[in-house]
This record gives sequence, C-alpha cells and structure tokens, in this order.
Amino acid sequence: MSCWGGRTSARKLFLPFVFVPLLAITITSCSRGSETPPVKATVSPGNRKFNDAARFLAGMASTPGSAYAEFEKNPAWQKYASEMSAAWKAADLKRMLPVREFQERELGGAAAKSDFIFYPFSGPDVVYMQGFYPNGSVYVLAGLERPGTIMEPAEYAAADLEEQLDGIRRGSASLFERSFFVTGEMSRQLRGQLVDGLLPVILMLLARTGNTIENVRNVAIDDAGKLIELPKAQAKPGDRPDGLEVLYHKDGEQKQRKLYYFRLDLGPGLVKNPSFLTFTDTFGKPETLIKSASFLLHWKEFVTLRDYIVANSKQIVQDDTGIRYQILTKKGFKVRLYGNYGRPDRPFQAQYQNDMRDAFEEPGRVKPLGFSMGYGTGRRASHLIVAERP
Repeated sequence: MSCWGGRTSARKLFLPFVFVPLLAITITSCSRGSETPPVKATVSPGNRKFNDAARFLAGMASTPGSAYAEFEKNPAWQKYASEMSAAWKAADLKRMLPVREFQERELGGAAAKSDFIFYPFSGPDVVYMQGFYPNGSVYVLAGLERPGTIMEPAEYAAADLEEQLDGIRRGSASLFERSFFVTGEMSRQLRGQLVDGLLPVILMLLARTGNTIENVRNVAIDDAGKLIELPKAQAKPGDRPDGLEVLYHKDGEQKQRKLYYFRLDLGPGLVKNPSFLTFTDTFGKPETLIKSASFLLHWKEFVTLRDYIVANSKQIVQDDTGIRYQILTKKGFKVRLYGNYGRPDRPFQAQYQNDMRDAFEEPGRVKPLGFSMGYGTGRRASHLIVAERP
C-alpha cells in the first residue's frame, strides 16, 4: 500500500507490484523448473469491454471480436507485450511461486475454501490476495485510492501508443524489488498516462493471473450498509464509500467470483460512518490479509477497524504492520510464526514489538517463510504471522 498521506490519483498511477525491470508480479500457473500450458481464455459472457481492456493492458493477445485487435498490429504494442510476458514469467518464478507454495504447505492448498476475504489498505493488490487465498468467493479490498475508469478504444491514438506504453514502463522502474506501491511516486512519473485510478490496474492483474472479467459496476454503500449502483465513477470522494464491483471467473472454471474495491477513510471516517462494516457483515466472518499497512492498526485512530478484524476474523495473515502481536495473544488466537522478525525501517522503528521479538526467538517455534515480502523486500529477512481463531 502507499503512505497514508499521499494516496490520490488522477489518471496517473499504475503497476503496483514491480519486482523486475519494466513490469509487475503476478500469479500464473507455472511451476519451478517447468511451465504448465496456459488454460485457453474465454470471451467474457457479460460486458466484454472490461475483459478486452484487461488483456490489452496486460500485453496479452485479444480474444476474437476485441475492439483492441487493431492495436496488436502496432510494433509498439508488440514490443510491450513481448517484454511484459518475459518479465511476468521471471517475476512469477522469483516472487509469487514461493507464495503459492506457502499457501499449499501452510494454508490448506487447493482444498482450502474461503467464502469471504477482507484486505484493508490493499490498493489494487489482487496478486497477493489470490496468492494467499486463491479459492475465495467474495473479496473486499479497501483504501484511499480513486476507483478509476478505463479508456475506450477510440481514445487511444495509434501514433501515441508507444509514448503511452513507455510511460507505464518508466513509471514502473522506480518500484523494483517492492511488494507494495507508493501512489505518490507513480503519480509523479505517470502524470497524464493511461489510468485515473485502480480499475485498469485491477483488471490487468486479474487477466495476468488467469481470470476472465465478466462485468464491472460502479457502486457505493448507502447509510444502511446496502450496496447501490452508481451511474458512473465518482472523481472525488463523497460522504459514502464508493468503488467497484468486479465479476470474474478463473479461466477454465464456471464459478463466478466477486471482487469489491471501496474508497474510504478506514480510520476516523469509519467511526463517523460505519456503513462499510455493516456491508461487510453481510458476507459473514472473513479471512483477513494485512501487509505493508504503514502500522496504521497500531494507532488509536484505527481502533474501530482493528476491533472489527479481531472480533470477526476466522484467520489473519499479516506482517508486523497489522494487529499487534500482544492483542492477538490476549484475544486467544493461535499464532504461527514464519521467517525472521527485525526492527522496522524508519519512520516506523517505534513500532518494534518486544514481545513479538521474544516469540520469534523461542527455540523450535518459528518455521521458514521461503519468500521476501513487505517493506523490507529484497533488503532484509521477511516474516509472516498466521493467527487462527480457536
């Protein structure tokens, strides 16, 4: 996620998870030492313009009848697509394959069934969402970023395509070796480029992770916690949480999945208007993912969200930026520890947890993690906490 104070966007942010030159991480079906043949994509049974846009932005060949097919003849797009595919494969092997292996080993693998996944402070991170919880039915993501829109094919000028795609590449370059994104950096580098919010990023990542998008709606949550449809995306935040409903299915499967992204203040704003939590209650008890969350849940301003997560989550997968270790143990969660815990980077060093350090130093308690994640990605050892409600 980005730093809390700088999460605005105006058609100027892109590619949240960059680990190799030019492009972003994802989940694909490759395995170490071999590559599984990709499942043939299907044409979206709903409003196909979203699936077509997703494949275009992902550098993936279009399905028959796509309005973007003509752009695939442009050498600029062909170069972009080739670079995208090569970087995607390398990033998946280095970053996301170990996450999938962890999920298989520690979180139930293919047999794990999840009804509702809650991912606060997520930005558009559908990658780790699927990595840790690949079998969810409903995913609810939330943050301060603008939901955004997609450009219509007619808005793309073939003569400008190379410049537009180059802007995406340059904007990605500053995020090498990170597993989170900082909106402020991307807004400086991608001003005026392809996107005005998170929707194109979400769609692109869903396409690259082997999904077909069926439809997208602009939605909001009314004061009673009910989902309402909006006629169009809101440029500026209002009094109600606003966002997106994305319907999609995994390629080769029929099960429809729902992904919601909502723009709202998860701190004082949630106290003022709790309708978002009323809405999430309709899905039952969540499994919660928290990573790179700026330690916001350590502060009193976020106690409403923290209390909701602790009181309702069946399972919490997080790093130290989530719920304090002391709270989890006092509430009776069964906590499993992975990797190596160390002092956070500046400006978060005061959030170092002595009791968590002591737990990680207990002989025989900590298991290997197997991948690097979070603010220290690629620079220092990573850790992960899996907290299960008894």
